[in-house]
Amino acid sequence: MISKVAKGRFSLIALIGLFALPAIIAKLVLSQGWYQPGATNRGKLVEPYTTLTQLGQASPYIKKGWQLAYVLPSQCGSRCQQQLHLIKQSHIALGKYQERVIPIIWAPQNTQKPNDSIALMEMNERLSQQVHAGQIVIVDPLGQLVMAYTTLGQDDLVQLNKDMLSDLRKLLKLSRVG
Repeated sequence: MISKVAKGRFSLIALIGLFALPAIIAKLVLSQGWYQPGATNRGKLVEPYTTLTQLGQASPYIKKGWQLAYVLPSQCGSRCQQQLHLIKQSHIALGKYQERVIPIIWAPQNTQKPNDSIALMEMNERLSQQVHAGQIVIVDPLGQLVMAYTTLGQDDLVQLNKDMLSDLRKLLKLSRVG
């Protein structure tokens, strides 16, 4: 038969072990690299912190809302036209957040406007070095470049826009600016 003292010690050790074991297991999992943290964003976060002001780019749309910018290639072919159409459709798909977002085309200087329904902003040299033709960039109301999306092939335009739309909805839902 177990004495009361031994039974009390066993209960105390079991209780301490019960609370310490999860912490020990968590420490082991993290230190061994067995845990892979998940990221919910689908685009590429623009790093380091970059704003339009830092790049010397004036924008009439700063402080008016979020910008959904498409970087226009030098020649706007069928792929470019399809992407412009998808940008307009993505803007419509935002629903209640639509008023907070301004679709915009970023184009090199002296470029003819390919679409009448989307605003055009001419890029300066520093901004055009920061972004790539055919890229979609999300800019917050403070002028910070937040996320960038680059297409890989012809077939992924629709998926790229779905990913961008998903990220933009999260940003708009969680944002307190714009």
